[in-house]
Amino acid sequence: MDETDPCEVCTSEQAKSLPVNFDGVHQVCPRCGEFQASGTACALLRQGLGKEKRAKISGWIRSQNRSSSVPMLNSENIKSILHNPIPPTSERAVNLLQEAEVGLETLGDTFNINEPRFMAATYSYSLQDVLFLMKMLKQMGYAETTTMSGGSEILPAGYIRLDELRRPFTASNKGFVAMSFHDSLAETYSKGFQVGIIEAGYLPIRVDSLEHINRIDDEIINQINTSQFVVADFTGHRGGVYFEAGYALGKNIPVFWTCRKDDLPNLHFDIRQFNCIDWSTSDELAQRLQTRLEAVLGKGNNRHA
Repeated sequence: MDETDPCEVCTSEQAKSLPVNFDGVHQVCPRCGEFQASGTACALLRQGLGKEKRAKISGWIRSQNRSSSVPMLNSENIKSILHNPIPPTSERAVNLLQEAEVGLETLGDTFNINEPRFMAATYSYSLQDVLFLMKMLKQMGYAETTTMSGGSEILPAGYIRLDELRRPFTASNKGFVAMSFHDSLAETYSKGFQVGIIEAGYLPIRVDSLEHINRIDDEIINQINTSQFVVADFTGHRGGVYFEAGYALGKNIPVFWTCRKDDLPNLHFDIRQFNCIDWSTSDELAQRLQTRLEAVLGKGNNRHA
């Protein structure tokens, strides 16, 4: 039976604690959403962070959940999240609209603006902020509160706006990471790829952290199609990485090539023509990947990611 404990991130809600086989926690919080956190991350979270900093982390988790990803918090990506500013007010209002649609089964269904998930989705640390953002949505004709108890609904213009946000040309800020899932590379992802992508202002996505019911290859294609770029790491030379990079190239999606330095001589000759980031440590990878992303694509809009 799942236990209920105070949420490690927001501390203000009781979260469902799921069984884990690592040093850390896996929680589902009514405010923050679903996340995992390493033991070092939990220690950092328990050091008395203020409400503003906890709101940043909660918001980041919700943004990952909206992309169907269950993120793993660690000491490195927490530092990156806290380093970045919260989104502008207009973006926070859009986040509220997107979160409001979650769980609605039919057009015209209602939601309750007082639910704690809206605090996280809007990077807010007070309900007053959420209600102000709701007023913004009402002025734009996107949503409105209809009852004294917080009952609310998305208006027709709001559904049109949500459709616009889902179109490919509205430019996803996601970066899909294609790599080997070998245990030896777990830290490389969390302290290298993830940190580099976050610091560049983008949202890192890896298929093994996604919750979905599709065939795995269908979900990979879906995620690549909705990503702004792909990072392909050839360490270990997993065949799927070659396929995913090739598919992205065929769709004119930018591919950033990486490989651990000691494995570089084993690269297939078709890949050697590309400018590959050859890395030795996770820290080096994070810094060089961030630099390459910003040089080619510019700083991403998810500075809070």
